[in-house]
Amino acid sequence: MKKMFVLIAVFTLGIGTALLAPKVMSMISGHSGHHMNPTYDQSAHHGGNHSQHDEANMPMLNGVNTTDAEVSELRDMFQNHQDITRTVTHLTNGIKTTTETQNQDLRASLVSHVVGMIDRVETLNDPQIPIQSPTLAVLFEKGDQIVTEITPTDKGVIVTQTSDDPEIVTALQTHADEVSDLAKRGMQAVHEQMMKQHH
Repeated sequence: MKKMFVLIAVFTLGIGTALLAPKVMSMISGHSGHHMNPTYDQSAHHGGNHSQHDEANMPMLNGVNTTDAEVSELRDMFQNHQDITRTVTHLTNGIKTTTETQNQDLRASLVSHVVGMIDRVETLNDPQIPIQSPTLAVLFEKGDQIVTEITPTDKGVIVTQTSDDPEIVTALQTHADEVSDLAKRGMQAVHEQMMKQHH
């Protein structure tokens, strides 16, 4: 998706959709390459103590056109990365990822982030977040050549993304592994990646 660690193969679900409904509905009706399982769980609620999220601590999450909601979702995921579990399967033509959390408040941010970032990739709308992985450049350039299926689970979401373009397949697989590292190590993984880019 982008230079950022968007978590598209990303982070994800279980959510209360007052927050998600517009994104989900636009993706179901607006993109021929995207399919969403209709048994989407709308029972959870997005809440949490946002007073503990000091925006000044993570200025690198702001991209050229990111919304406050997108930045908040990213912040939630980085600050609570230890509550996220991920499995990644490399397919011959893409990836299958399962991203889940027991934390209901975090789940809302995960789902909204996944749906929103996949929509950005499909519409080639790169937010250009400073900490984005360079791997995402290919996905934002050729996102209209990716077929995505999102299947909600009780605690998160399963995302399957495939393409006929070998360059996209490689980028999907590399980024999925990068996101898993982010889920495991949080900002430490970001700092290490940024150091590699400058050496």
